[in-house]
Amino acid sequence: MQVFKGIAFHNVDELVPFEGGGWALNRMPAHVRKELNEAAKVDRAENTCGVELRFLMRSDKATIVLRRGKARLDSSHAAEVYYGQFQAPYSVTPKMIGTDLTEITIERPHTEKLSALYREHALVFDPEVVRIILPYDWKIIFMDAEGDLVPPKPHQLPQRRYLAYGSSITHGGDAVRPTGSYAMRIADLLGVDLLNKGFASSAHMDLALGHHIAERDDWDFASLEMGINVIGQWTAEVFEHRMRDFLSAVLKGKRDRWLFVSDLFLCIHDLDGSDRIVDYRLAVSRAVEDLGDSRTIYSPGTELLRSVNELSADLVHPSAAGQEAIALRWSKLMRDRIEAE
Repeated sequence: MQVFKGIAFHNVDELVPFEGGGWALNRMPAHVRKELNEAAKVDRAENTCGVELRFLMRSDKATIVLRRGKARLDSSHAAEVYYGQFQAPYSVTPKMIGTDLTEITIERPHTEKLSALYREHALVFDPEVVRIILPYDWKIIFMDAEGDLVPPKPHQLPQRRYLAYGSSITHGGDAVRPTGSYAMRIADLLGVDLLNKGFASSAHMDLALGHHIAERDDWDFASLEMGINVIGQWTAEVFEHRMRDFLSAVLKGKRDRWLFVSDLFLCIHDLDGSDRIVDYRLAVSRAVEDLGDSRTIYSPGTELLRSVNELSADLVHPSAAGQEAIALRWSKLMRDRIEAE
């Protein structure tokens, strides 16, 4: 997390000056980013999946100025606004973000009733915390902020954190809205905060990233989704070697924290009867079994996403309903395991 202009930039490790003005929001520190594969290093580390701008309002009005980096002309980019765990009214959210400067103006909400519900139901986000949840694809550039803003205090936020690593599916691809990704929904269902370290098209299990995840002390449990971004490029043998090295790197520093591991969610490779996807799943299952760690739990992707009705038309990405299905199934498994001890 970074703090700048009275705003806590959640899931941001560095704010980097951007050519043409503003700051790119990097989800990886520079020393790690330079060791990643080219797509992850140059682009995906600055995609804003799981990035939130969080602040308390001391003024009656706040204006946040954003713009997006270059993107397809037909792509849409909407930010969501929440007051704690409560979605703001439809007059406030969502907000489309274009390549021109986009102003998101928020009037200080009346939160008396929301605050009472927050206390009564032991919610994990104080409704005094304004959350601007950024789109999961492309770069969103922070330009400026106006108003008397201060970052939230730790007691106003969830006390536990969940780190998610994976492909564009972990990013939230085809989830429709930022809060609809399976990772975001798992965090919501379990009452924790999310650190989304997904890398669309570039989740290559880079060794430097495995070490970085292990070294971070800001997560309590994590999930790893592995395989979909390399199945068209790597043999099962190459995948198993890279995946085992990555898992071992994470394990070296995870201490007694829980790790939930999966492979490829149900996809076109299953429907086509691919032998390679069978070998990929066997490789992950064997690797986790060989680790012999009671707090590293393997779940096949086909148990988390079970039906073609949960796929989008490309037969790779889960649909919005599929993202929710993964969240419901994986969060139940996580809760059952964690609470059993």
